[in-house]
Amino acid sequence: MNQSQIRNFAVIAHIDHGKTTLTDRLIEIVTPNNRKSQTRLLDSHPIEQERGITIKLAPITLSYTHQSSPYYLNLIDTPGHIDFNYEVERSLAACEGALLLVDATQGVQAQTLGNLHLARQQNLTIIPVINKIDLPQAQPEAVIKSLKQLVPESVQPILLSAKTGQGVNQLPAIIINSIPSPSGNTNAPLRALVFNSVFHPHLGVVAFIKVVDGSLSSSRLFLTQTNQSFTPQEIGIFTPNMTATSTLETGQVGYVATGLKNIHSVKVGDTLTNDGHVPTPLPGYRTIKPNLFLDIYPTDSSQYKALVTAVEKIKLHDSALTTSPTDSPSMGHGLQVGFLGLLHADIFRERLERDFNLSATLASPSVQYRVLTTSGESLDITRASDFPDPTTIKQSLEPMAQVTIITPPDYLGNLINLLEELRGVMVNTEYLDTNTVKLSYRLPLIEVITRLHDSVKSISSGYASVDYRLDGYQATDLVRLDVFLNHVIIEPLSRIEVKSKSSNTARRLAAQLKDTVPRHQFEIPIQVQVGGTIIARETIRAFRKDVTAKLYGGDRTRRLKLLEKQKKGKAKMKSFGQVNLPPEVFRINL
Repeated sequence: MNQSQIRNFAVIAHIDHGKTTLTDRLIEIVTPNNRKSQTRLLDSHPIEQERGITIKLAPITLSYTHQSSPYYLNLIDTPGHIDFNYEVERSLAACEGALLLVDATQGVQAQTLGNLHLARQQNLTIIPVINKIDLPQAQPEAVIKSLKQLVPESVQPILLSAKTGQGVNQLPAIIINSIPSPSGNTNAPLRALVFNSVFHPHLGVVAFIKVVDGSLSSSRLFLTQTNQSFTPQEIGIFTPNMTATSTLETGQVGYVATGLKNIHSVKVGDTLTNDGHVPTPLPGYRTIKPNLFLDIYPTDSSQYKALVTAVEKIKLHDSALTTSPTDSPSMGHGLQVGFLGLLHADIFRERLERDFNLSATLASPSVQYRVLTTSGESLDITRASDFPDPTTIKQSLEPMAQVTIITPPDYLGNLINLLEELRGVMVNTEYLDTNTVKLSYRLPLIEVITRLHDSVKSISSGYASVDYRLDGYQATDLVRLDVFLNHVIIEPLSRIEVKSKSSNTARRLAAQLKDTVPRHQFEIPIQVQVGGTIIARETIRAFRKDVTAKLYGGDRTRRLKLLEKQKKGKAKMKSFGQVNLPPEVFRINL
């Protein structure tokens, strides 16, 4: 294969701007028989299909003839939601170019800017593409003007409709003429970048790779980070299914079935080379750090080992997850799992239930707080149960984020009120054009992750968008909220909160629990405490079983005796009975 006839590119965009639909159209144009009537061809997981979002990068090799010469277009479809930015970053490292897709009805959004920044960090060639021009509310001229300001070095923005196919036919030729071929050395020793991995029940760990230098065949291979050597079970390309080939040449994107059964043997960002040759490793990827932490316990404590096994398998597909064991006196053995955001956590929970038939209890979400103690220690705290006694705290700090919101001017006032409510501090306000405002704020990370995104979408009817990046720590007065049901602490519902907001949070939490916890045959007090002081309380009234239903008249004293006996029984249950909590109670944490 001639290296000059390979083009590696990704499709990047804000969520719902049409990446996967455009990918479907490109596949349909280049290889009509490959698609037939199927949509969302590269969204292979049922959760992606049902939610209509891409959560995992997906590669495919397309064969295309341009001016009588064969070309191989290696396309990578990427996620659009901010929680999966790391998937975009990994995809771009395997590419020389990117299609920057923008919705003609919404224009440049926060994730448009974020993804453009990632592409520029990789020095990729950017091709701006304006989608949905078939819609009546499309404003292509305004979007062209914005894109020319953002990427003046690029070609003229391409106008198309991925839904109808209008204008898509021109894309393959523009990709071939604009994006450079891979620049690797075909005669150098093999160096291939591992940019993703999955676990196959028969082939073991399957590494998704881009061959940077040299070529890859069935000879013995070596992973430089984990010091693992192996003979590949199979090598090949994605069509989009895994299709075996005899070799992979410089610049190609494909896969290697390692045969390794240990899911830790292959690391994303590792360099794959020939066994016995150790060239300079490729730069790889920055270490991803989770933004959100959740303690997870199996609903059935006997399923702990099954939970660990399931999580380890999910981790192979999702290198952004981190795990560590944890224990709770009331919940037993569990895992603390680090996520990139709430959507990431919710999809993880759904995968546990659907793919592994496991039901889990999720504790309250937390970020990584920092506490300086009076003895001079610096503690990183990610769960409420580890929060130290207030008398030992010298200073407490919370992580912060720089937030960018792109919005139409109509929603500016309400968004500013929301940002102030979330303890935000304005950094800058900029009009990108007459219809678009860019707000820059500094906010606590916990507010960004748990409340900002949904609130912004609600206020702006979906027209505003959010992007953020971490921005150090800030001193804040923190307290621990503990939840008691029937005078028993429910550890998964405990949380760390800012002292100034603790009363409001406690009242809201108590009200939510009153609506969620099912009624029992005894009264259940709900108490939210800070340091032993009750700051919010609700009561779930008992439902009354009609113990006199079997009586048909007769002496009234008999009826009174039964009611008195029931009253005594309820008093006993109130003191010693246990509250049964369904999984829905813990879903309020998400």
